[in-house]
Amino acid sequence: MLRKTLYILFVALCAATAVESYARYRFADLVDRSRFEDMAFIRLLNSGVIYHPGTGNYDQRFGFLLTPNSRETVHTDEYRYTIRTNSLGFRTHELEPKPQGQRRLMLLGDSMFFGVGVDYPASIPALLEQMQDSLKVYNFSTLGHNTTQSLIAARAFSTQVEPDLILCGVFIGNDLISNALNYADEQNHIATHHQQVATTRDRLLAALAPYAWSTTTRALVYSIYIPRLRYQLAAETDIIAATIRHLIEIKRTAGAAGSDFATLLIYPKDAVGGGLIEQWSQSRDPGRRLARACRDQGIKVLDLLDHITGTADERRYYFEQDGHFNATGNTRVAELIYEHWLEPTH
Repeated sequence: MLRKTLYILFVALCAATAVESYARYRFADLVDRSRFEDMAFIRLLNSGVIYHPGTGNYDQRFGFLLTPNSRETVHTDEYRYTIRTNSLGFRTHELEPKPQGQRRLMLLGDSMFFGVGVDYPASIPALLEQMQDSLKVYNFSTLGHNTTQSLIAARAFSTQVEPDLILCGVFIGNDLISNALNYADEQNHIATHHQQVATTRDRLLAALAPYAWSTTTRALVYSIYIPRLRYQLAAETDIIAATIRHLIEIKRTAGAAGSDFATLLIYPKDAVGGGLIEQWSQSRDPGRRLARACRDQGIKVLDLLDHITGTADERRYYFEQDGHFNATGNTRVAELIYEHWLEPTH
């Protein structure tokens, strides 16, 4: 019996050694624990929160922006599209005086409103303009921005845009935690709550500590467990409250500019698809909680999960690999925005 037990232990040890050796080869970046912890924190946030001068496209006010007056064609296995920016570094019209009889919409948000993967005529702002001749849409959404940067854009440009409606998109996939770590300072520049960043990192490392003893387990938690932690943290009351504070400030800014205000909640594709992945990650929960909090605060909100849900919609409206809205998805979101807020009867 002892010999059999020792044999089993020996085989198990050999197998574990082989698996660990492969993991060290396959996931070389995770071998060093310090490097793993840095990568784990980046994966948790899935968004930038600290911006330093000298980094690419650094901007003192927003943290970063695209290059003004630029043209770039992006090509991947799934799409090819061209980005053109105005003199401010946004993929939108140049600011100009508002003529009589024109309606204006100001969009705020991140890459989900930006139009990743589609040329401008297939993007949400262009589609909305096609639906109503008198409408002009100024899109101040930028890849990688969060709701803090949306607030900064609203304060910076709303009086020049003179919008009838400001619509802020909040992406449940990466906005909520970063919203709790950033704020707009007295100069309306993005700033960081460094103590909260440190606390969030400590909470992550404490949660990962039992699983960080080998490269094999680090690879597993990096791929599978950290996304679950992201949505668990994003659903907490203090994290939801931080986003609500930003939205309330944008609503106040809209009111000062004579504009109405509304919020659109956008979900990652796994949350839309549902199934086992969503049940594990609980990626719908933060959005549902945020929608309730918006309504409690009198913020007009459209929860896209009420209209785009299920595996068929996931495949229909999102790029398969990239995770942004495809052309059909942009069309569907534009239709929902129009139906809820822009039709002449509203």
